Amino acid sequence: MIFESDVGRLSVVADKERLEAVILHLVENAFDAIGGDGQVTLRLSVRGGDAVIEVEDTGAGMEEAFVRNELFRPFKSTKAGGFGIGAFESRDFVDELGGRMEVISRLGEGTSFRISLPALPVSGEDERTRMAFPAS
Repeated sequence: MIFESDVGRLSVVADKERLEAVILHLVENAFDAIGGDGQVTLRLSVRGGDAVIEVEDTGAGMEEAFVRNELFRPFKSTKAGGFGIGAFESRDFVDELGGRMEVISRLGEGTSFRISLPALPVSGEDERTRMAFPAS
C-alpha cells in the first residue's frame, strides 16, 4: 500500500469511528479487488476547500452499469458472499457530512473512490468533533 499526501495536517467535522470505518471499508475492498497482485494507494489532499480522501486500486474494476445502477444499493455486490451494505452506508455517511463520494472504475484497470469533505482550519480547539489526518 502506498500513502500519498500533499498536506501537512487537515481536519474535518465527523464522527471519528464512523469515518475511520468508511476509509477502512474502502481500503479492505481495494485489497480484495487486487487479490494478491496489484497496488492500493491512499491519497490525502485539499481541493477547493475540501479534504479529499482517495482510495485507488489496480484490481479488476467494475462495469459502468453496476457503478451507476447498483453499487450504492443495499444487497448488491460484485464480491462472492458480499452484502453490498458497506458502499451504501459509506456514501450515506459522507452525504450526512455535507460531502460527496465519487467512483471511477474501468474493467481490467481498477477503481478509485474519492471522498470530498468540507475541510476546517486545524487548531487545538474541540478536537473531540474533528478527525485530523496527519501526513506521515
